[in-house]
Amino acid sequence: MYFLFSGEGATDLGSGSPGPEIAEGSDFLPGPMADFADRIVEARHGYSFLESGSCGFISERTVAARGRDLKAARKSMALPGVKVPIETRYFFNTARLLARFANEKARDRREDVVAVLFRDSDGTASAGRGEWRDKRQSMLDGFAHEGLKRGVPMIPKPKSEAWLICALKDQPYQNCGLLEDRSGNDNSPHSLKRELQALLGGEPATRKLLRDKIADGQINCLRIAMPSFQEFRERLEAVSAKE
Repeated sequence: MYFLFSGEGATDLGSGSPGPEIAEGSDFLPGPMADFADRIVEARHGYSFLESGSCGFISERTVAARGRDLKAARKSMALPGVKVPIETRYFFNTARLLARFANEKARDRREDVVAVLFRDSDGTASAGRGEWRDKRQSMLDGFAHEGLKRGVPMIPKPKSEAWLICALKDQPYQNCGLLEDRSGNDNSPHSLKRELQALLGGEPATRKLLRDKIADGQINCLRIAMPSFQEFRERLEAVSAKE
C-alpha cells in the first residue's frame, strides 16, 4: 500500500524538493502530521510506510496547477447534478484533484493508494469556507466523485497547533476538546501559534523540532482525544487496512 500526502506547509505533512510532481525518497521531507499518520497506521496495522518508503508528497501548488490545467481544457470541476456549496467548493475540488493523482499512482504501481489531504479548518486562508463538518464531507465527496475509496481528510479544528498543544500543555491530553473552540486566527491575542511556541520554550515550531518531540515521546498522537483528530484517525485506520 502506498500513501500520498498533500498539505499546506512543512510543519504539517511536510515538503518536497523541486522537480517531480510527486516527491519520494530523499526528496520527501515528512512533517509532524505525516508522523502522526505513520504512528496511527503502525499501531493499528503493524507496518510503517515511512520506514518502507511507500509514500510520496505532492505540493499544494502542484495540486492547484492541475486544476488550472483542467479549467483550461474546459473540463468542469463541478459535480454533475449536484450543487456544491460555494463555502466548501474549494475542499471538494482539491480532494478531486488529489484523487486524480492518487488514481494515476495506483495504476502505475498496481497497488492501493491512500491519499491524505491536510487543510486547517479555521484561519485567515480558509475564512468563509463553511463549517468543519461540511468541509470534511466536501473532501469525502470529492474523493468519491473520482472513485477513490481510500481518501482521508485531515482537517484539524481549528488548526494543527491545537493537536500539538494537547500533548504539550501543563495537563497533557486532558480536556483537549476545548481547544477546538479556540480561534484559528494567528493574529488573535491568545493565538494557538503563540501558545505552542511558548510551550516549546519560546522556540519556533519548526518541522525538525516537532518531529524530534514525536520521536522522543513528548508528543504521543495515540493519546490525543479530540473530535477532529478522532475523525481523522478512524478514517485512516479504516482505509489503510490491507485486503
